[in-house]
Amino acid sequence: MPDPGSASEALSLDLYDAYVPALTAGSHRVLVQQSIVYEEPGGAAKAHHYYRDEAFVVRGPRFFLDENDIHARYPSVGAMGQFDRHVANIVLRKRALPWERQLALAAAPQAPWMALLLLTEAEFQAQGGDAAVQTIAPDALFAPGRRTSDGKVLFPRLAAEPSPDAGQQRVNVLDLERGLASALCPSPADLPLLAHVRRVAMDDKPRAAMHGAGEFPVVCARRVPAPGANLALLVSLEGWEELIEGQLPAGPERLRFVVLARWRFIHDPGFAHSFSGLANGLDIDLLREKSPPGMLPAVAVPHAAGYTPMAYRRDAGDPLPSWYRGPFAPAPVAPLPVDCFDHADAALILSPEDGALTVSYAAAWQLGRLMALASPSFLAATRAFITDNAGPREVAFRLDTFMRLHLAAIRREWAASAPAAPSPAGEVEAEPPDSFHAVLKMVAWLRGLLRLEGVPFPYLVGGEALLPAASLRFFHVDSNWLLALANGALSLSGTATGAAARDGLPLRRLIARLVERSEAGPMAELDPPGDTLDRPRTGFLLRSTLVSDWPGLETVVDTAAEPGARPLRLERLAPDVLLGVADGQLVRLTLKEPPEGLAFRLANHPNVPEPDARGLFSPLARLRAESALKGARLQSAAPVDPLSAAAFAAGALSSGSVQSFVWEIAR
Repeated sequence: MPDPGSASEALSLDLYDAYVPALTAGSHRVLVQQSIVYEEPGGAAKAHHYYRDEAFVVRGPRFFLDENDIHARYPSVGAMGQFDRHVANIVLRKRALPWERQLALAAAPQAPWMALLLLTEAEFQAQGGDAAVQTIAPDALFAPGRRTSDGKVLFPRLAAEPSPDAGQQRVNVLDLERGLASALCPSPADLPLLAHVRRVAMDDKPRAAMHGAGEFPVVCARRVPAPGANLALLVSLEGWEELIEGQLPAGPERLRFVVLARWRFIHDPGFAHSFSGLANGLDIDLLREKSPPGMLPAVAVPHAAGYTPMAYRRDAGDPLPSWYRGPFAPAPVAPLPVDCFDHADAALILSPEDGALTVSYAAAWQLGRLMALASPSFLAATRAFITDNAGPREVAFRLDTFMRLHLAAIRREWAASAPAAPSPAGEVEAEPPDSFHAVLKMVAWLRGLLRLEGVPFPYLVGGEALLPAASLRFFHVDSNWLLALANGALSLSGTATGAAARDGLPLRRLIARLVERSEAGPMAELDPPGDTLDRPRTGFLLRSTLVSDWPGLETVVDTAAEPGARPLRLERLAPDVLLGVADGQLVRLTLKEPPEGLAFRLANHPNVPEPDARGLFSPLARLRAESALKGARLQSAAPVDPLSAAAFAAGALSSGSVQSFVWEIAR
C-alpha cells in the first residue's frame, strides 16, 4: 500500500549558476612569441623574435544533440496534466553543455548558447506546423548575405568550423516570424537565469552514462504553458546576439533557428500527470497472474504460483501442456532435492495429476548454456582452464579448489587500491599457473550471471499479464532457477564428475562459495560459508511512466535486516520498466522524485500581475516582483535584479514527492 513518506526523506540537491568550461567549443588560436637579445662583436645589442601561430578547433555539439545527451524533459513527451503554473524544462547529461559555446554578449558573458522556447499549438501552426521543421545540411546555414535565395528568411551570423564529418551531418531548422521570435527570445538579463546546474547524489539511481557524476544542467522556458497543446523547442542562439539584445536590423520577416530538440505536451486540468499522482495510481501486487473466478484448480493454482501457460513441443510431436516461471516467484521456493543436471531435459518436472510439464528450470539450464556460448571471454576462459571432459559439478569443484590454493594471489589481483586481508594462519601460497586469469574471468562472469545480468526480459517475466502497465510487483528470487542457469553455463566442457567432486560439497554450495569470494574481493575468505543461494532475496518490478518520465527515479529499499539497504541490482530493463533486487526480505520500497528532474511550480500571489503581453505567465517576472515585495516589506531597497540562475531555480523548485510502498500483501 502507498505511504506518503516522512519529512526525514526530504530530497536535497546543490544548485549552481553555471558550469563554464575552461575552453569553449569553436575556433581558437595559440600565439607564442620568444625574444632573444644578444650582444654583437661591436657591443651593440641585437634582438631576434620568434613567433608561432597555431589555429585549432574545440569540437562540441552545435547543430544537433544526440538523444543520449538528454536526460529528461518536463513535462514529458505527450504528457497531459495541469501545467499552468509549471515551467517547462529540459535536463541534460553533460554538465557544461549549455555553456560549451560562447555568445558575444557584453552584458551576459556567461549566458548559455541554447534556449527553450515554448509555443502554443496555434503559434506553431501559424509557422507551418511540423511540416515547417526542415532538415538541411549545415553548409546551407552559411549562405551569402545570411538569407535564403528569395531573401525572405534571415540566418544566424555563424562562422564556419572545420569538421571531418560535415558532409554526413544534418540539422533541423524552423523559420519563426520576426515578431514571435522577438517575443520568445530571452533578453540579456533573462538568458543567464534560464540555465543552471543541479548536483545530486547518484547512490539510489539506476546506472546511467554521465559526464560529471550527478551534475545535470537544466534549461528552462521563460513562460509557462497555455491551455491545450504546447510545443517546446530547444534552439541554438549562436549567431542571434542581435536578436537577444533587441538590435535586430530591419529585413526579412522570418528568422531561421537551429532546433536541437522538440516535444509536445498538453495542459489540461482534467488529467493528473504528477509524480505523486502516478505513484498513488499504481496497481500493487505479487508477481503473479490473477485467475478469474471459477477457474479450474489445475489452472488457478499454477497462476497463483506465478506460472504462465506455454506450448511445449518436443521434437516433431504434438504440443504438450506446460508451465513456465522465471527466476521471480510470488512466494519463497524450497530447494530442489537435485541440484545438478547433465542436460536440459533432466530439469523438466512432470505433474502426475494432469501430465503437464514445468519447463522453468530446463529453460534456465538451456539459457545458461546459450549465454556461455555467446560470451567469448567465458568461452575462452573455460577452454583455457578445462582441457578434458568435465561436468558442471566437476568444473565448480575445480574452480573452488583453485581459488583456495591461489587465494593470496587472487586477493592481490582484486585488491587494486584497497588493502588485502591478511592470509590465514597455515595458508599455503602457490605460484599462480597460466590459467590464473582465466579462472578470475569465469568467476566474475558467473557472479554477473547469478545477478541475472544479460538475461533476456521474456525469461525474467513469462507473460505481459504478469506485469501490466502502471503496476508494481513484488517477488522472491527462486535460487533453483539461478542454479539451473549456472548449471547450464558450466556444462560446456562435458558431463563427467570425478570422485573428489562427488565426495565434496554439492554444486549449490560450490557455486555460492565462488560468488561469495568474488563479492568480497580482496577480503575474500579461504572457506566462505557458501550459503548465498540459501539466503532469501526479494525484489520488485515497476512498470510505469514514472520510470520513463523521471529517468533518474530514486529508490530506497528497507529489508527486514537492514533499513535503507542498497539493492544488489537496480536497473532499467526497458524505458518504462525498473528492476530492483535486494538481499533479505524486502518490507518497504520508497520511490523519490529525482532532484535533477524536480518541476518548477509557482504559487499564486495576489499582488503580482500575471499575464504577459501574449496572455501567458512569466515566471521570471513573477519571482522578481515577489522579491521586490519582500524587500519592500523589510523596508530595504531591493537590488536591480535580485535573481541569479541558482536563485531562480531555488525560488521556483517544488519540494519533490516521496512515496513508500509496504509489502503487506497476503501471501
